[in-house]
Amino acid sequence: MQGPSMDEPGDQSRDHLPGACRRRRGLTAQLLACFDQWGYSPVAPPALEPFEMLARGLSEDDRRRCVRFVAPPEGRLLALRADVTPQLARMIAQRVGGALPSDGVTRVSYAADVVSHPSGPTERAEVHQVGLELMGDGHVAADIELVTLCDEALRRVGLRDHRVDLAHTGVASAMLDALELDDAERAAVRTMLGHKDRDGLIARLGDGAAAERVASLCDRFGPPSIIDSAMESLPGAADALRRLGAVTAAAPDVPLTVDLGEVRGDDYYSGLRLRAWAPGVARPVIRGGRYDNLLSQYGVPMPAVGFAIDIEALEAALRHAGLDPAPTRSVLKRMVAALPSPDEDATRGRAAAAAAQARVEGMVAWVQPASDPHRAIELAVRAGVDSLALIDGGALRVLTRQSEQWVETPSDQEGK
Repeated sequence: MQGPSMDEPGDQSRDHLPGACRRRRGLTAQLLACFDQWGYSPVAPPALEPFEMLARGLSEDDRRRCVRFVAPPEGRLLALRADVTPQLARMIAQRVGGALPSDGVTRVSYAADVVSHPSGPTERAEVHQVGLELMGDGHVAADIELVTLCDEALRRVGLRDHRVDLAHTGVASAMLDALELDDAERAAVRTMLGHKDRDGLIARLGDGAAAERVASLCDRFGPPSIIDSAMESLPGAADALRRLGAVTAAAPDVPLTVDLGEVRGDDYYSGLRLRAWAPGVARPVIRGGRYDNLLSQYGVPMPAVGFAIDIEALEAALRHAGLDPAPTRSVLKRMVAALPSPDEDATRGRAAAAAAQARVEGMVAWVQPASDPHRAIELAVRAGVDSLALIDGGALRVLTRQSEQWVETPSDQEGK
């Protein structure tokens, strides 16, 4: 009986077979190598975290989605990792003034799975991420580095048609502050702004100048040049616009768009917002930005920026572009088939030795018991190998795959 497919879009969890795992491993290695060149050192936060510690860096909605349980015998409330950034904020904050200098800048990278209760039927319970954090630098140069490195990482793995959307939380916040709304009304207006509901905003807020400036944010999406016109018509947001303009000016080769009305996630971010999109994928490939208030939740006020790459979204974008998610170097694969013999132990030992010698020579090699040579060839084809060694008692025969034929070749192990 065939089980359900685990590769359909929207699956909350899925299996990954060897081919997919190898491609993902290669893709992850490419990204981490890119970050390493920029000075980002790899770290590995734990999969489990005390819920109270993790929750400090999460929104109320994200806290509700955490997978939590009470751990015996102490009865501590633990949570599976739902977001890596709060973990790294805690990790860095605990070491500032000790292993890390208080006046230093820390760059770290990671590859990790995050788990949470899905918020809807199309959401995934488990997401594999590769990301980075730059902590301790509040200068606009850190924002520029984040945007530039986002673009370089995507180009490094082969993407060319992506775009990077930028926003700044200070723009919408300044416009909303002018309305002097209570918390509930402000949240409602932000939701409408997030949906680009200009008519609804005008109906709700009236037709005053301040309300019109808020509603105008629904239309302020486009090339970086829209920042200049906004400087004249949104004076209350001048500081945020200047900073955003400095980022776009310093990254002329990055395919940028600007959305001055983006407010989703403003409870987490405190400045620059970044999302990278690619054809063929309905969700962002990369999300990130500036979160200067997070480390203070762990006792060390410190500015920070970072982003996370959704690996499954990136893989989908690469497939859509007709690219191998992670082309691997060509390595000869040899399957060593141990055939039945009166002395099975000796045959298996000889097969293990043959596989070991192949690995010394740079091949990928392993031992596979097989009932006869024909079955060995079937298994070799299934495994996608290039070379098959048959161990039949004391004899060793090496077959090489040439097109659809297997041709016997001399073995330098004959007689050993």
